[in-house]
Amino acid sequence: MICSEIGSEGRNFQFSHQLVMFDLPMNPDLLEQRIGRLDRIGQRQDIAIHVPYLEGTAQTILARWYHEGLDAFEDTCPTGRAVFEQYGETLLTLLANNQHDEALDALINDSATMNQRLKAEMEQGRDKLLEMHSHGGDAAKQLVQTIADQDGDTGLVTFTLGLFDTIGVNQDDKGENAIVVKPSEQMMVPSYPGLPADGCTLTFDRDTALSREDVQFVSWEHPIVRGGIDLLLSENIGTTAVSLLKNKALPVGTCLLS
Repeated sequence: MICSEIGSEGRNFQFSHQLVMFDLPMNPDLLEQRIGRLDRIGQRQDIAIHVPYLEGTAQTILARWYHEGLDAFEDTCPTGRAVFEQYGETLLTLLANNQHDEALDALINDSATMNQRLKAEMEQGRDKLLEMHSHGGDAAKQLVQTIADQDGDTGLVTFTLGLFDTIGVNQDDKGENAIVVKPSEQMMVPSYPGLPADGCTLTFDRDTALSREDVQFVSWEHPIVRGGIDLLLSENIGTTAVSLLKNKALPVGTCLLS
């Protein structure tokens, strides 16, 4: 990922692990947002951060302050904003004058000291009792096992694909674990609930959904599945009726189908 200011927020790129920043933001929170575009659920590798700069320029000062003063490239920096509010004016002065002297070293040392102190205070303020119980114990393990069993249930796949075939929804394979579904002119209903007019990409594999933002993970709670169930229950499609016909002229056990 080649990142500028536009990469500070927006889409997620957990499928990338090389981050190149051709400029550095003045706000430490924006820097963390940039890194956070890649450091997300579904990221499988360590993120390599590249910060090219010209030696002897203001970018050198800013890069050193982030790296040595805040440790912002190698660790999360929840205290960065507070440190910037304390030393921001000094930093801006050094940047404007392009100072690479003892004043810069002093600023970096002071920022690092404050950063470590604030992090220590945050650690001491954590509720240890809450942490001990926040993992959920046996109930959480049972929930995880239930989710794992549902992910391995082939009944959802069979039901959903059969539903698409019955209604007339177009299906095209997209890779190993994904399909593209789109409305078709042969559908038995004017519109399929939950399915966009231009279609969407679905997967029944959780790992695939976590690694690709453009792919929707299908579960029994997904709007397309719930919409399909409602369609079967409320429309005339796929419904049946059973009636008892009392006619002595018909042999006992006769079943009429239409």
